[in-house]
Amino acid sequence: MEKVKVTLTLPKEVMDAVRREADPRGYSSLIAEAVVYFLEERERTALRERLIQGYQASAKADQVLAEEWRSLEEEAGNQGDEPAEGQVP
Repeated sequence: MEKVKVTLTLPKEVMDAVRREADPRGYSSLIAEAVVYFLEERERTALRERLIQGYQASAKADQVLAEEWRSLEEEAGNQGDEPAEGQVP
């Protein structure tokens, strides 16, 4: 991966934590790893939300279909309960 030199301004507490976690030559790697993790996590969260919305929309459509079929099944079942013409109940 191509690298680009940047200058960042970070809160002192954040930079203190970076210094505790990485050796002086490893600050950039740690910060890059943290940024990549953050971006990937954000994408996972967005995907999870899209999946939830899709499942909820699908569940609503499934419920509508089930209700339609239920009324048809009840109607078909009721027709079977009535004796055919000429039959004794």
